[in-house]
Amino acid sequence: MRICAHIKRIYAHVKTRRKKSMTPDDRTQASERVSESEWLRSYPSHLAQTWTLASGESLWVRPVRHDDDALEEAFVRGLSAESGYRRMLSGGIKVTPEWINSMTHIDYRYHMAFAVTKFTCGIEQFIGVGRYVIEPATQSADVAVVLADAWRGRGLGRRLLAILLEHAQTAGAREAVGLVLATNAAMLRLVRSMGFAVSAEPGDSTVLRIRKDLDPQTR
Repeated sequence: MRICAHIKRIYAHVKTRRKKSMTPDDRTQASERVSESEWLRSYPSHLAQTWTLASGESLWVRPVRHDDDALEEAFVRGLSAESGYRRMLSGGIKVTPEWINSMTHIDYRYHMAFAVTKFTCGIEQFIGVGRYVIEPATQSADVAVVLADAWRGRGLGRRLLAILLEHAQTAGAREAVGLVLATNAAMLRLVRSMGFAVSAEPGDSTVLRIRKDLDPQTR
């Protein structure tokens, strides 16, 4: 099953948040490598869990780490051309070191990402990644999930999206939103089954907007 949303808009949110939150001194310091002990102190290792599939296979689900650049890049570059297009929704973006860095150096609250991984001969590999970025002004969480081609159709997308929604709500998001290709029938079936409303995107008939209320006071 293919589940994807608007990564380009998420990337724009990430860049905007960084610019707004960083002073000139911060930008200078950001160019220096953050020590392992610094980011590990905020790493939410307690959120990691094991998934056991019907086949008996075990997968590890954990928050993305700041040192996951190589795993993230290998995952993105390993996606099929169709998957890459669906993930980026507009013909793709350049997978640069800056882009990879923005996908792994997250704050674990307003920008959160979970990786589904498997180990082969002791080597870890990403097979799926889900993330959200919350826009503080609107308390809206842009969500996105993508799975490697070989792992679709096993219910992983639903479980990963459910985790994202749960943690986005915990982080203060009032709604989850995204854009989906109008031809992505599998994604549309899934989000509708999970309570998302689907509507037209003004000015672009190739995509549909999805939205789910996360505020318990308005549900």
